[in-house]
Amino acid sequence: MKIPVLKSPVMQRTLSMLLFGLISSLCLTSPALAQNQLSLGELQSGQLALNLSLTEQQRVEQDTLNVSLQYIAQGRDRTELQNKVNKIMSEALELVRAVSSLEYSTTHYHVQIVQTDRPTRTDINNPVFRAQQGLNITSKDSAALLELAGELQARGLTLDGLYYTLSDAAHEQVAAELTKAALQKLQNRAQGAAEALGKQSAELVEVSMDGTPNFMDVRQKFAMETFSSPAMDYAPPVAEPGETVISITVSARAVLSP
Repeated sequence: MKIPVLKSPVMQRTLSMLLFGLISSLCLTSPALAQNQLSLGELQSGQLALNLSLTEQQRVEQDTLNVSLQYIAQGRDRTELQNKVNKIMSEALELVRAVSSLEYSTTHYHVQIVQTDRPTRTDINNPVFRAQQGLNITSKDSAALLELAGELQARGLTLDGLYYTLSDAAHEQVAAELTKAALQKLQNRAQGAAEALGKQSAELVEVSMDGTPNFMDVRQKFAMETFSSPAMDYAPPVAEPGETVISITVSARAVLSP
């Protein structure tokens, strides 16, 4: 089957309307498209096929702050411990709900017996329990989230993780820009090769793309176990964003025509 050749103006107008995720879904990894790959036997007299590949990278400042906290209570009265966790976490959620710029969720609620190296008869008959529940909060308003984290710490919650990530929206926007830039560079390279070989035009007829997923590359994790303390003049935690490297690799086949 003869594969239609996309004209450059049409390709450029189309790419300007597509995000990276949509472009990736149309790559030649699709079985339907893989059946339409160009065969060298389809080339007309004087035409040449040229394989090209290009990688574009950009460092982007992370824009989303993530905070993980947990409340831990320990003692021999299991019922009272759970009641204490419930009260503290309810108060914490009230504080969180008051800030509109946050996304949040509670995490695992767990009660366990605290094991000791040399348990006494008291430990066996009346063991020590530990009850805990976690809370994850994210926001692009880092100042508000850091202030809230400090207040939650002052109320007895333990800071378990504090780190920045890049939002999916920002990652996709930059990835789409890198994709368009890479395709334009590949088109220019193909045209330059055509001129060097005495051809008049170059058209990209097959394109495949591969990019780095948006994942957390730096995370500060704290394995601390502190227990509730009375409220005090508590200094909030501090954090500075890092950078995420976004990389897009585009491979293409161009047809050079006389």
